[in-house]
This record gives sequence, structure tokens and C-alpha cells, in this order.
Amino acid sequence: MDSLAHSLCAYICSRNNDIAGYWGIGMLCAVSKRERRSNFGFKIYPGELLRIYGYEISESKIVTGKLVKFGLNSIEGRLSFFEDGRYPHGAEKYTCGIAIAITQGSRTGLSMCHVECWPHDSFRERRRAADLATSVPLLGRLKNILR
Repeated sequence: MDSLAHSLCAYICSRNNDIAGYWGIGMLCAVSKRERRSNFGFKIYPGELLRIYGYEISESKIVTGKLVKFGLNSIEGRLSFFEDGRYPHGAEKYTCGIAIAITQGSRTGLSMCHVECWPHDSFRERRRAADLATSVPLLGRLKNILR
């Protein structure tokens, strides 16, 4: 159970998950800063999209679909953001702590991890190539390139 919780923590902090084509943790960090909210609780439902504070993690159904076979009772998590100075390029530096608890009958699995991040800033970041091609019109892509 602990290794399953650890795998979910690693998935959530990975740069391979995203919200609207941008790194999910960075997007949630921006929401945390904007709304002055240091943490977000969430639940993961096997076979369903992962939503954190109303934001969908793209293609998360692939990961949650693999959880169905385990017959889990609950999967709960928490993201916590802490200010941590500035990066050399000037962006604000945060640390995001991720905690996951999983139950299956009388068994419980727990894991915690952390990742350094910064609040999403569309002027400094690009969308993932796959999302960029499908969600931004050609004129918008050209404007981003010329910036």
C-alpha cells in the first residue's frame, strides 16, 4: 500500500502531468498564491479523472484506471505550498509538499514527497507541445514564438 501511495505522489509532482497544457503543480501554485490558500485537499477515485481544487489533471484517467483492480476503499491527498525564496532567473520559489493516504480494508498506505516549483506564469512558460498544437490557434502560436 505504501508503494502505491508513493507512486501516486511521484505521479502528481511529475512534470508529465498538466493542467491546460502547463505543469499542474505550477498551475496549482499560482492558484494557491492568488487565493492565499496554502493547501488543497483532494480525493482520487479509481477510473475517474483526477481533480484538484476543480482543476483536471490531463489524461489522469490512464493512471486512475489502473487503480480499479485493487479494490481500494479510499485515496485522499493534500498539496501544501510554502514560500521558499527566489530562483536565479527571478521567479518566486515555492516548495510543494504532497501527501497521499490509501485504505483497503484494514490496510493503510502513506507517502509524502516534495518538489520545488514556481507559480505558473504564461509569459515565462510554454504549453506542452501536444496541447499547444490542439488548443491554440495558429495565430496565437505565432505570437508566442515572436515574443
